[in-house]
Amino acid sequence: MLYFTETARLQHMTEASLVLNVAQSALSRQIGLLENDLGIELFKREGRNIILTEEGKIFYEDAMKILEVVDKTKEKISESKKADAQTLNIHITKSDMTTKVLHSFQKLLVENPEIDFSIQKSDESTIEQKLLDHTLDIAVSTNKFSNENINNVLLFDQNYYYIFRESSETNLPIKASLNEFEDLSLVTLDAVMDIESQFKRSSVLNINDIAIIQYLLMHHNHVGILSFDETKILKHNYPNFVVHSLEHLNIRQPLYVNILKNNEKPFVHKLYNQLKNEFSTLKSRMMG
Repeated sequence: MLYFTETARLQHMTEASLVLNVAQSALSRQIGLLENDLGIELFKREGRNIILTEEGKIFYEDAMKILEVVDKTKEKISESKKADAQTLNIHITKSDMTTKVLHSFQKLLVENPEIDFSIQKSDESTIEQKLLDHTLDIAVSTNKFSNENINNVLLFDQNYYYIFRESSETNLPIKASLNEFEDLSLVTLDAVMDIESQFKRSSVLNINDIAIIQYLLMHHNHVGILSFDETKILKHNYPNFVVHSLEHLNIRQPLYVNILKNNEKPFVHKLYNQLKNEFSTLKSRMMG
């Protein structure tokens, strides 16, 4: 198409071949193929020049419109690529450390105000594929992906606690054994780990509303299996709730940060290393 429009504009095969940087014979062959495809004659000779036929003039007008659309499409694609290159797409599985993770993201955005920040809520089972197809740039997730194209590191372990209203029916000690949870009605708040697999002999409800959990704890003798932040909210609402850690039963959920190794956005690798270093320092302080 471009060969044809340049030849029509210059009205000279030799000049057109020089502008297009192709051999004149190759240009002439392409024009001939185009005429065969269209079934019309596009040019006629007039002295040393070639000019458009009537059919050629009609095709030239349409060809210029097509090339204009192509140019606009290329511009849109280029702008879209530029926008994508400055977009940080992240997934964060909720945990007690969500605020700290977001604080790290915020620091990066302050240092790089041109970055467009997008949080995506993704199903844990879809995260690996989204990293691989560049839909996600970075994922703080319960998954540690074994794919060789993905880098990951452990950030922290999400610990869990049991919380209840002490009564004649519900009275669990500190460091309660799994046997002591048997036959109790347990409730959790949209947990990131499989609570049922940890308490196989108990009835477990997974609720996504903490107000309902508070009601069940206060009026139906349920026991909550919750994160520290979640128990803190309930204790604030009702100070008489009893809270103990499940650390002695090793009930915890590791959370990892994952990125694609060949992600071409420099700030993604910067954030990955920032999170890795910050949480490594945090763990050292807690252990020390």
